[in-house]
Amino acid sequence: MSQTITLPVSVLAKNDALEKWMGRVLRRGQKVRKTWSAADVHDLRVALRRCRTMADVLTDTNPSPGWNKLKRNSKKVFHTLGELRDVQVEQVWFKKLLSGATDARTHLLKRLRAIENQRLREAQKELDHFDRKEWRKLSGKLRDKADIFPIGSVVFQRQALMKLNEAVALYHQARKRKSGVAWHRVRIAIKRFRYIVENFLPQHYDAWARDLEETQDLLGDIHDLDVLRTYIRRHSRELEPQQTVAAWLNQIQSARAERLEKFLAKTNGKESLWLDWRSGLQGGTTPLPVLTGEIRSAYSAS
Repeated sequence: MSQTITLPVSVLAKNDALEKWMGRVLRRGQKVRKTWSAADVHDLRVALRRCRTMADVLTDTNPSPGWNKLKRNSKKVFHTLGELRDVQVEQVWFKKLLSGATDARTHLLKRLRAIENQRLREAQKELDHFDRKEWRKLSGKLRDKADIFPIGSVVFQRQALMKLNEAVALYHQARKRKSGVAWHRVRIAIKRFRYIVENFLPQHYDAWARDLEETQDLLGDIHDLDVLRTYIRRHSRELEPQQTVAAWLNQIQSARAERLEKFLAKTNGKESLWLDWRSGLQGGTTPLPVLTGEIRSAYSAS
C-alpha cells in the first residue's frame, strides 16, 4: 500500500490543461476528416471527453456560463463519435475473438459495416456543424477561469475524492447486481476520477497511472464484450447454425469472466486499489469529506 502523497510548493504550477486539450480537439477534428479510422475517432473523442470532464470539475471550483457552453457545443459531436466508435470496436472484437469463415460471421460483419457507414455519415454531419470558431473563442475566455487554482491544489484533491467515492459506491452495487450496465457505470466513474487526477493532480497520476489505465482497460474490454454479446443475441435467429452462435457466446463469456476476475483481484481485499487511491488523497492538514454509510461499507467490502 502506498503512502499518502504530499505536495511540495513546487508542484503547485499553472493549470493550462484545458487550453491544451481544447486546442487538441481542433487539431484532431481536422485529422479525423481525412481518415475516419478507429484510432483517429478515438483520439478526437478522448480530447472532447477530457474537455467536458474538466468543465464539470471547474464548474464547481469557479462557476461560469462558459463551462455549460463548452459542454453544449460539444455534446452532439461527442455522442455521435461515441456511437461510431462503438461499432468500430465491435468489428475489431468480432474479428479477433470469433474467427473462422462461416456464413453467419460474414452476415454479421456485413451488418456491422452497414451500421458503421450510417454512423459515419451522422458523425460527419455533426463535425461539420461543430463551430470551430466559437470553440477557439471559448478556449481564450475560459483559460484564466481554469487557472484560478493551481494544479495539485487540495481543491482538486477534494474533487478527486468525491469522484472516487462515487466509483466505489457504484462498484459495491455492481458486485451485487452483476450486470453489464452496472459495470459500465463503474468504468465511467473511474474514467472521471482518472481524468481529474491526470489533469489536476499530476504527482498523484505519476504514482497511479499504470493501475488506473489497467483498470480502465479491463472494464473497457468488459463493456465492449457486453455490447458484442447483445448484438449477437439480437440477431441470433437469423444465423445458422445455432451451434456456432452458442460457441461465440461461450467465447465472449469466457473472455469477459477472465477480465472481470483480474479487475476484482485488483480492487478487493486489504491491497485494494480503492484504499490505495483514497489514502493518497488524505495528505496535509485539511480535513476531507466524511464518508457516507454506504460508501464506508463499500470501502470495507472491497
